[in-house]
Amino acid sequence: MVALESPSATRPSNPESGRGGAALQWNLAAGGVLLVGLGLRLALGGGGVGDRSALVMATLLAVGVWLAARLLTTPRTAFLIALGMVALLDLGALPARNALEYDYREAFFRTDQEFSAQVSVMPGQVAPAQPVLVLLVEPVFPAGAAQPSFGLAGDVDSTAMAWDCAFQRGLQHLALPVPPGSGSFAVRLHLTGSPTRETDYLLVYASAPRGGFLVSLVGAVDRPPDTTVCSVHQ
Repeated sequence: MVALESPSATRPSNPESGRGGAALQWNLAAGGVLLVGLGLRLALGGGGVGDRSALVMATLLAVGVWLAARLLTTPRTAFLIALGMVALLDLGALPARNALEYDYREAFFRTDQEFSAQVSVMPGQVAPAQPVLVLLVEPVFPAGAAQPSFGLAGDVDSTAMAWDCAFQRGLQHLALPVPPGSGSFAVRLHLTGSPTRETDYLLVYASAPRGGFLVSLVGAVDRPPDTTVCSVHQ
């Protein structure tokens, strides 16, 4: 008898084809890691202008590192490097532990300088019966003076008001009583008296994520602890 062999049985295998398929799989896996990781980076950072710019930079950095690794190493190594880079970028987007509530401050040393804010109660809460404006400030005045040479006044909606505050050196929360209203106020504050740029001025703290100066509207009983309560100037 004569045994016939199938032509496919005698065909030699192509190792290059196997390596090409594995390389394609690693490349696709790296692409998936980049998409998922950068999507998570966007979710962690939010949708602000700075967050979108950071996402673009993270994309360029991650893709650039993966391409460089792909040219110099194996597809598997390039995948692992891309995975580590994306994980590092995502970790960098996590909020800092014990982060400060502010990220910049502005000095006010003239009576014609104004700092404004639109404040309202938290969604779902009713307007407080005794509302106060709480702002984070740092008065600066000479060591030998008991109080600075400036005061605080402003407009709350259409009402002109002034306050007497017991200023202290260092950071402090000021609570400024305001008339009861609808729970939403347009506030414009300024200094009074005789502030100076060198010795008597007020640092007002602000936060970019919160959109400006740290001014909030709360009820008199809900103010933060260690708040300096000012009185309405008569």
